Amino acid sequence: MEAFKYSDLLLRLAGFDAWLTGLGLTLHPNDRIHEAIKTLHRAEEASRKGRETGVYIDIQPRDWFPIIEALEAHDVFTAFQNDPSPAIAAALKRALSGPIHPISESPKNSDGRNIWYELALAAEWRLRGASVIVEEPDLRLTRNCVTFLVACKRPAKEQSIHANIRDAIEQLQQTLDKTPHGAFGVAAISLTCVFNPGDKVFSGEMKALGKLLENELDKHRQYLRSVDDPRICCVVFHIATPCVGGEIVDLARATYSVAQELKHSSIGSRTFREHALDMRSSPRC
Repeated sequence: MEAFKYSDLLLRLAGFDAWLTGLGLTLHPNDRIHEAIKTLHRAEEASRKGRETGVYIDIQPRDWFPIIEALEAHDVFTAFQNDPSPAIAAALKRALSGPIHPISESPKNSDGRNIWYELALAAEWRLRGASVIVEEPDLRLTRNCVTFLVACKRPAKEQSIHANIRDAIEQLQQTLDKTPHGAFGVAAISLTCVFNPGDKVFSGEMKALGKLLENELDKHRQYLRSVDDPRICCVVFHIATPCVGGEIVDLARATYSVAQELKHSSIGSRTFREHALDMRSSPRC
């Protein structure tokens, strides 16, 4: 577990606004991520008072996700601050939108967090040493000279997981049809909203989080094995949720991914599974 002081996060995020304007974006001080950073300021102030008085207050449920999203903003900024790609600017312009609290999401205002998932996942991978960029269909990963196109989806409920997997595979097939031979497709499905719509904090062990994903993956294995396209090599189920920090930190961001090889075993599926395992164990850069 990598621990950050609130003050350290805020210090590192001091360049966030300059980065956005440098990308040509208009600042909106009350957008979702800026509100999350304000929550981080309040958490730092409460922590400072606690150190001075010895009386600490609990993190309120309404602040769980904003603090985690402020941490993700730190990661996205750290991972991409030197990347001038227009794709980053376009993604950020959409990703900053949406309600402050995920529990208030609806199909009409979920686009921001849907795109944010792509950026946060890419940042997570990049900070652990992966070569990944934001590019059509959503991300492009390169490992051992093998190229992976990654389509990211974020279903809002369990009943829509299958449709999101299918849509991701169709999106990949359309993009692969226009891509030089040799690339592979990966569907990355966030189950964060399915398991935690914004009103919970995870308090179990990491292996229990993995078990939740494996159990959900079991429900879709028959369909995944029926996908008869050797270019589509893997489906990933991913989750990122506020987690009880215990004695080490106030609040943690727990993440876990499981990867399922599809019908055709290939250099692509083997290489991507190596990537997925590395992302669990590799230290952040």
